Amino acid sequence: MWTFLLFLLDLAVFTPARPFSTRHIDNPRSWVPGGHHRYCDVMMRRRWLIHRGKCKQINTFIHEDLATIAEFCSTPSVPCTSSPSVHNCHNSARDVSVTDCFASTGTRPPHCHYHKKESTRPIRVGCEKGTPVHLDG
Repeated sequence: MWTFLLFLLDLAVFTPARPFSTRHIDNPRSWVPGGHHRYCDVMMRRRWLIHRGKCKQINTFIHEDLATIAEFCSTPSVPCTSSPSVHNCHNSARDVSVTDCFASTGTRPPHCHYHKKESTRPIRVGCEKGTPVHLDG
């Protein structure tokens, strides 16, 4: 009985989309202390994207829900450009609201600093079994 319940918990919590959501989905856009200009500094820490003594150089937060992004997995397949291990990428059917975070020149852990660029643009996602697992590009 317990084994079965643990199996169900594993399915519910540890889906392939979970790491994708943690890294890339922020919907609705989170409030951050210290003002909107600190969005990337705060979000990169909140999502554990600064670790092992490294500042992640670039990350994109998508301001749409996971179900909307998953719909893009049904668009025609195109080659992935940034991850050779993911072979099944799909272009978004429409533009989406995003915030791109770029590490500031010379930034070093543990105090990584970022600047942001907000835009509405198409994205490309890598999918496995209809689930987004990679943001390409």
